[in-house]
Amino acid sequence: MKNCLLETMAVASSENNSTAMSKLSIISPMADQPALYAFDCLPRRIEPKALWMRTHQLLLFVLIGLCGTALSLASSQADERAATHPCLEALSPLAPTGTSRFSAPADIITPAGNIWLLDGILVEHLKPASLAQQKQAEITKVLKSARPTIHVSKKAKPDRRGRRPAFIQSTPEATHQPHLLQEQLAAMGLVRIDVDTVSNACAKRLLNAEQKARQAKLGLWKEAQYQPKPSNRLHLSAIVSTYQLVYGRVRTVSRMDHSTSYLNFGPNWKKDFTVTLSEKSLTRWEAENKSLDALKNAYIYVRGWVETRGGPLIRVHHPEQLWQEKPPR
Repeated sequence: MKNCLLETMAVASSENNSTAMSKLSIISPMADQPALYAFDCLPRRIEPKALWMRTHQLLLFVLIGLCGTALSLASSQADERAATHPCLEALSPLAPTGTSRFSAPADIITPAGNIWLLDGILVEHLKPASLAQQKQAEITKVLKSARPTIHVSKKAKPDRRGRRPAFIQSTPEATHQPHLLQEQLAAMGLVRIDVDTVSNACAKRLLNAEQKARQAKLGLWKEAQYQPKPSNRLHLSAIVSTYQLVYGRVRTVSRMDHSTSYLNFGPNWKKDFTVTLSEKSLTRWEAENKSLDALKNAYIYVRGWVETRGGPLIRVHHPEQLWQEKPPR
């Protein structure tokens, strides 16, 4: 194909301004797109003004094509970022080092001997033993056959056992769709979620999977020891120092801007179930929800470690520990 612009310029500069003919096509920068523009340089005499206008038209078409390409690339990059799992934001993937192995209840040990602790889930030995075996089998299957990638925070410090928190993302060959191991286990009812160390967005995603398994009574949610407990029938001796989900109607709210706030579930706070929020926890919770005062007479769920302060108590540190939900039937 001849270049129409060059021919036209050459003709315009000649003494007799002779006739020029060629065909010009502006092709989209995207290789798989059809031609955007095409026109013929018909046989005619080219005036300087017409040449000037034709040149600017050509530049305009080129700029339009380049802008379209830039927008397409930007959109593609935005979609890629949007597809990132909320639990993996700000984390870095580690280079594959071979097949890692699982060590109950929540350790991943790499061939190099590094130990990673599965983040976002409660570290506990499941009972009955069949649940623990099912959990181990599922994790082992992912580690051996689903091309897992370990995602970690470079800022995370090891615990006293030398473990650092990590999330595991796998891509099964059958689907080629990435899955987060912790979310997969929660959806099967093989783990309980611990929100203390994860972001709000990550906690919401994991708790959504857990809630569906809980409502369907999958896995551990079939067992009475893991099921949510009613606030008015708690046996303190059986649940103190354990991680529980408790539900009930809030009787009174004592909201304090510069001190500890309380949700009371009975007339006597010295023996009835109570939920507390520190000043910092209150600020975080209300940033994600309504005023704490709005919970008066509302049915709520709370998750956390049960302490004793006359009666049973759970301290809320993370906004996703406390939420409104209808009681189970």
